[in-house]
Amino acid sequence: MIRMAPDPKMLKIQLGIELRRLREEAECTAAAAAAVVGGTAPKISKIESGKQGITTTEVEKLSALYDAPAKRRKYLIGLASQLPRRSPRRTTYRDAVPDWFQRFHALEYAATDMRIYEVEIVTGLLQTEAYARSTITAWEPAADPRLIDRQVHTRLQRQEVLTRKRDPLNLQVVLSEAALRRVQGGHEVMREQLEHLAEAARKPNIEVRVLPFETPNRIAVASATTLLHLAEQQLSAVYLEDVLGATYLDSPDEFTRYSIVFERLRSASLPHSESLEFIAKVAESHG
Repeated sequence: MIRMAPDPKMLKIQLGIELRRLREEAECTAAAAAAVVGGTAPKISKIESGKQGITTTEVEKLSALYDAPAKRRKYLIGLASQLPRRSPRRTTYRDAVPDWFQRFHALEYAATDMRIYEVEIVTGLLQTEAYARSTITAWEPAADPRLIDRQVHTRLQRQEVLTRKRDPLNLQVVLSEAALRRVQGGHEVMREQLEHLAEAARKPNIEVRVLPFETPNRIAVASATTLLHLAEQQLSAVYLEDVLGATYLDSPDEFTRYSIVFERLRSASLPHSESLEFIAKVAESHG
């Protein structure tokens, strides 16, 4: 059964991540936040880790304390209003456009580890500005340039999770050779993108492996997959995206099955050092 509604568990986790981010940006202590909602610091900790729900009134009070922008307050209050009073029977949940991205962005921000398999495109966390602009424009060729600029800025801003001082994201990426060969934005854009990809992959928290066309007898996985682990929230989930929305799978069995598939793809790929050499050669071919 597909249900076009957000998973309450994901809602609580997203709200916690967003509220913690606002609190830290406002340089507000957990004790001060607790005083506003009539609770204790441990309550704020549970809310921020996604282990406890929160009412719309509490979200409104905290948003005011953190001086959150009006648009952000309205969005977070809207999320809190979707939390059910009772835990629903588990099923498969999907996020419909446009909420999928905001939820994923929050989870990505708080993730400690991510594993990504990409078939057609270089993953967003490792894109250059020109490559990102080309991919976004290809989807929305008639969009206002200002909208494109905002989306490009957001995509590049997301990459800060890889270089932040506190707990930078550990990222493993398996790229099909198709993602390197498919021309996006022209050969100059591709060359710059692949050189950037190789440079980024030399960072200690980033591993990029290429799955060549010539790898014999490997399994065929036709769609991109992202596996996220959020240590503080004790969440391990699979994120699947298509043109209509996104699906989250967070049961242990589902996550384990996708983990096994990812590791099989990774094992079939070139080792990290050989992948960098492969990327460099393809970059040269884009002349």
